[in-house]
Amino acid sequence: MGEKRIVARVEDLMFRSKVDAAARNLSVPVEFVGAPGDLPKALSSGAAAAFIELTPAVLDAIEASRKKGSRVDVPMIGFLSHVDKALAERAKAAGIDRVLPRSQFSETLPDLILEYTSPGVDRNSEEEPELPEE
Repeated sequence: MGEKRIVARVEDLMFRSKVDAAARNLSVPVEFVGAPGDLPKALSSGAAAAFIELTPAVLDAIEASRKKGSRVDVPMIGFLSHVDKALAERAKAAGIDRVLPRSQFSETLPDLILEYTSPGVDRNSEEEPELPEE
């Protein structure tokens, strides 16, 4: 099996705590990236997946990195407000593999972590503690 680490760029503290709690519960390490400009470097160091709160600054960093010829072989899962259609389209054009509304990302977070870090493993939701509500 390859890399089991998740890279995450999350500004919203509630979502950051959700990602942290879900990953800890599944024994998956998470590297949180601070500045948007640090995301391309973190992605180039290898990870099972990247969970990215989509903002214009984050997309600027990803687009700038791609213009420099950087390749990202890490699946990128972005999440944003369901009403921000323009940002969602820009994210898809920038190469974000999956763009999800915040609510769907939150609901499926443990499954997403397992999908990328341990393909074929099903989680037993009865054993998991409840994640904080939005």
